[in-house]
Amino acid sequence: MKAPERIYAGAAVAAGVVVLVVVLRFGGAIQPELPGLPTAGPVTVWGLPLVRFCYDVCALACVGTLTAAALAPAGAKETETCLRAAGWWALGWTFAALLSYVLTLSNLIPLPVADLLAAPDLLRFGTALPQTRALLWIPAVAALAAVSTRLRTLPAWLRPLIAAFGLLPPAYVGHAASAADHDIAVSALMSHLVSVSVWVGGLAAVLVHFRRSSDLPVVLPRFSTLALCCFAAVAVSGVAGAWVRLGTPSDLWQSTYGQLLVAKTVALVTLGLFGWTHRRRTVAGVADRTVRHTFVRLATGELTVMGAVVGLAVGLSRTPPPPGSGGGHDHLVLEYPLAPFTPGALVTEVRLDPTVLLLLALPAVAYLAGVRRAASWPAGRTVAWCAGVALMAVVLLGGVGGYARAMLSAQVLQHVVLTAVAPLLLCLGAPLTLAASLRQDLGLPARRLTHPTFLLAAYPVAFLLLYATPWLPWSLSGYAQHLLTQVLFFLLGLLTFWVPAGVDPLPRPIPWGVRARLLAAVALTHLALGAFLLLGPPVANDWFSLAAPPGVPDLLADQRLAGAVALLLPLPGFALLAVRMAWLRQAALDRVRTSPPAQRR
Repeated sequence: MKAPERIYAGAAVAAGVVVLVVVLRFGGAIQPELPGLPTAGPVTVWGLPLVRFCYDVCALACVGTLTAAALAPAGAKETETCLRAAGWWALGWTFAALLSYVLTLSNLIPLPVADLLAAPDLLRFGTALPQTRALLWIPAVAALAAVSTRLRTLPAWLRPLIAAFGLLPPAYVGHAASAADHDIAVSALMSHLVSVSVWVGGLAAVLVHFRRSSDLPVVLPRFSTLALCCFAAVAVSGVAGAWVRLGTPSDLWQSTYGQLLVAKTVALVTLGLFGWTHRRRTVAGVADRTVRHTFVRLATGELTVMGAVVGLAVGLSRTPPPPGSGGGHDHLVLEYPLAPFTPGALVTEVRLDPTVLLLLALPAVAYLAGVRRAASWPAGRTVAWCAGVALMAVVLLGGVGGYARAMLSAQVLQHVVLTAVAPLLLCLGAPLTLAASLRQDLGLPARRLTHPTFLLAAYPVAFLLLYATPWLPWSLSGYAQHLLTQVLFFLLGLLTFWVPAGVDPLPRPIPWGVRARLLAAVALTHLALGAFLLLGPPVANDWFSLAAPPGVPDLLADQRLAGAVALLLPLPGFALLAVRMAWLRQAALDRVRTSPPAQRR
């Protein structure tokens, strides 16, 4: 690093370390040793939070630097610098994770580090503990992120996505694991970690690598928009995380944990003021030399506050929540509270999952912003897009989302909407056409994935694997695997209905007959699924017998209801799509007949 870079980094790190030490003292994480009781020793007591701070700094810098590289215009020389720096940050991240493994194990046993290192069997014991086992995933992901910086043909947006996966395993341990609503706590922490990494690390990378670059007027507006989204995500996920960890609102001022949350809130508001000042004074005119100096000063101050917040967050993770705020649910299988089932509960129950809420809000807001900027845009497409997002919100954030892991009928209802109904509506919204009208290239690598042969095989095989193998009970047994399964089937539905919808341009010309066969294969898949659930053997019976809440009819009747849902729910959409395809084909034939002979050739 050159001298200015060392100053920027040193100010942020120093602020973080000072705040961390203060919070450790204030929060009671540093307790005096009690005679006669085993202790991990001062190396672990002080080393663990300091190493965790270094771990967070390296993770933030790796993700943020890769994000800044993705925001740079094609051919920018700073991209190579960012990729090299991200590789070094990934190496530091790996080393910090390994140190965290040793120190965390020393803290859990408890045993001094020197004695632990002298006992290899005890070191291996950490692979059986969730808190330490989660840390062993980090070196693999960090190594993969480092390798991605060497692969120049890799899409730029994929590198920060790979690195962001390394942030997720620790979300399953610590305070999130013991919160009253495990799913919401884990979701909030996942959203929080990713958003903070992109925001804080991205700002640091823009300041360090682009402050003198001629591409700063391009990179800064892009990052400013991304930072605004991250600010909203951090606020939403922070509120959700506090909600499930605090027993009552009075815990905010009556407990040390709550007081530290208030301090984080004040810091977030301060960072919001920094961002508002940037958007008002520096983003638009950063090409001017004076404005660029203003940006550097503001960003340096903002980064210093961010360093202090990272130290505060590490100290908060070492502070116990107020008594009675965690583990308050009665449903030991699902790990979140679930009311007795009634048909009305599918409508009245609400589960505001922060990750899902943000994943739905971002494309919805981006689409509507694009419609506002477009010169003219058909209202029917906007209605189709909004209806698709609204349906996803209903089945993910309402009662259907809560009961989907406990009842087969609710799971099938959610699954069919996410795989067949909502993707069809979203494809009819023509998002790629809207992006093209705004001269935005989404860079989707979909040429092979939209090949009809692949889709004709992938769609029915995916359904067969989900409902005829242990995949279904496995996906319902935990938050992460359930969310991953939902995402995979939703993406499969998007790719599949992109082809027959005929609204957005395709990577290759596909004849109408092939599109019709693909739609027929999709319809037959849902027909077969419905018949299997209506007439076949019990599906995931062992899981649902444990997870079903009071008020559920017998499992066989619930499975028959699920079969009816799988059979009937997608039929209207398939019928309308078939009519649309026939109309478009006829219109294309009419254009060919009426065109001059030269154009036909």
